[in-house]
Amino acid sequence: MIKIPGTNFEMLQTEVTQELYESIMGENPSEFIGKNYPVETVSWYDAIYFCNKLSVAKGYEPVYSVDGNTDITKWNYTPHQRKSISGEITQNTSANGYRLPTVEEWQYAAKGGQDYTYAGSNEIDEVAWYDGNSNDKPHPVAQKKANGYGLYDMSGNVCEWCWDSYYDRERVFDGGSWNDDRCEVSSGSYVY
Repeated sequence: MIKIPGTNFEMLQTEVTQELYESIMGENPSEFIGKNYPVETVSWYDAIYFCNKLSVAKGYEPVYSVDGNTDITKWNYTPHQRKSISGEITQNTSANGYRLPTVEEWQYAAKGGQDYTYAGSNEIDEVAWYDGNSNDKPHPVAQKKANGYGLYDMSGNVCEWCWDSYYDRERVFDGGSWNDDRCEVSSGSYVY
């Protein structure tokens, strides 16, 4: 974990690896397999489920609840089935468990205290796996230059989920990925 200067939160130094994800979830939904590769094909719902499960495994208070319940076994949800969680999803911002960053938090961390177009450089090839250099696949984490806070792959490799939503249904992801070139710190997208 990296303490983000000027804030009250920390972030993982790299994207969540398949090794970490599988150790917590018991399975790996990724299409491109490798223990140090970032986990991919994870929905926003899978991500918050993982956050709560990781929090419990590490002895922290879970952040997310569905209809007021933080116990994932009560959510009536099976990860990796391309379905949504029914019920009201809320987050307890005073809980000490793992969570997704807000868009503002993600962008602040991705900038790394610097004023670059991409996370750590104005040159995309220095910091990102994207459609111009990835050979149509993600790569192991931390192979490119880190940003000013020591965070890797904030631009490119795989997109990263944020807590925010638009219209209460479309969830935000940031950072760009191995199969596109929209990896600027300031560009985000959203999907239902």
